[in-house]
Amino acid sequence: MNVRQLNYLHLLYLRTVIREGSIRQAAELLHVTPQTISGQLRVLEEQLGVKLLQRRGRGLGPTERGRQAMAYADEIFRLGEALIDRLVGSDSAELPSLRIGINALLPRLLVRRVLAPVLEMTPAPRLVCLEGTRETLLRDLTARRVDAVLALDRAPAGLTPPAASRELMASSLAAFGTRALVARYAENFPASLHDAPLLLPSTRVEARAILDDWFAARGVTPHIIGEFDDAALREAFGEQGAGIFFAPAMIEQDVCRRYGVERLGYLPDLTARVFLLTPATGGEHPALERIVAVVDRDVIPENGA
Repeated sequence: MNVRQLNYLHLLYLRTVIREGSIRQAAELLHVTPQTISGQLRVLEEQLGVKLLQRRGRGLGPTERGRQAMAYADEIFRLGEALIDRLVGSDSAELPSLRIGINALLPRLLVRRVLAPVLEMTPAPRLVCLEGTRETLLRDLTARRVDAVLALDRAPAGLTPPAASRELMASSLAAFGTRALVARYAENFPASLHDAPLLLPSTRVEARAILDDWFAARGVTPHIIGEFDDAALREAFGEQGAGIFFAPAMIEQDVCRRYGVERLGYLPDLTARVFLLTPATGGEHPALERIVAVVDRDVIPENGA
């Protein structure tokens, strides 16, 4: 059989089996018999000359080749959906929805600042924000479940399909706290952070390791009150006076106004960055061009001044 004569129905079967974890559940969802799916998947494996599925407990999961095929299948079906969106809406001025993944560690005020240009477009696309961890967002991006991701770092090499990274913003970090905490720890900052109550990112993220190294290099051992995967929750605890937290200096005024806190001090040798991750191949949502164009003109001083 000519491998280039790909049957896209086979890809639908493969994609559904991997998502559902079993042939039986996939058959129920697609309203076909399990025998039909099993037979067609055997044909696909013979056609490609690779094993795509393997037993995983009581169900089925993808092999390494199967994961690669799944990524391309997701891309194919996403493009099909985009084609329908584009053609069905071709007689109107509406843009397709912008689906953007957001790292939960990014401050909400910073995210709002980055995405504000989208809502100012005429016409403006529907904005769909999906929050998650770095790992889940990268999976969503490679599977084309989102159009782009706002991240704290660049996309890693070796993604299938690959992703492109553009730095949107850079700023030194600043420490924030309630008036009482600032009054107590302002003198001799940042050495005053030794044994100070801090609200930090969790140890699962790179930003925490950078902070820990910074503390260690200065002989500072903070009193860690809480660790958070979610920036909004960390800031909410900071608003209540539970501890000192860090945020990019570029949004200092917004942070102080929103949470009723004050700036304790700048950490100019620590830089927070925001990256826009997009698929390296295929068309890009027009709203992303607007984000990049506006942010590129927004000069952010590295020292937070």
